[in-house]
Amino acid sequence: MMKTLLRSLLALLLSLPIGLMAQSPAGTWKMSVPDANEKMIPLKVAISEDGTYAIDFGADGTIETKGKYTLDGGKMTIQDTEGTDCTEPGVYTVKVEGDTLTMTRVSDGCANRGGPDGIMTMQRG
Repeated sequence: MMKTLLRSLLALLLSLPIGLMAQSPAGTWKMSVPDANEKMIPLKVAISEDGTYAIDFGADGTIETKGKYTLDGGKMTIQDTEGTDCTEPGVYTVKVEGDTLTMTRVSDGCANRGGPDGIMTMQRG
């Protein structure tokens, strides 16, 4: 009985780091952002495992912005490479919980990225 309990406890402890690891942000995400007239525009973001992303403003099938990213622990550094005037890097904390991706600005050389609050919340889709 005691051996079984110890084995179960050991198995549980060994599995904890796997459960606590951050989920990958790779996938297709959607959100809405306001335009200059405060009208909400749908946005699709495709984040690839290869360290690149593509943004479709208006969710009309046309990619307007492309970029690259790196992950370091819970932080993601993003940098637009095509389709924008600002190519400065931005650093965001990243949290994936179920079907929600939340990126919170730590620092960003592009003033408008991340919105006024510096928080981007996206839904898988």
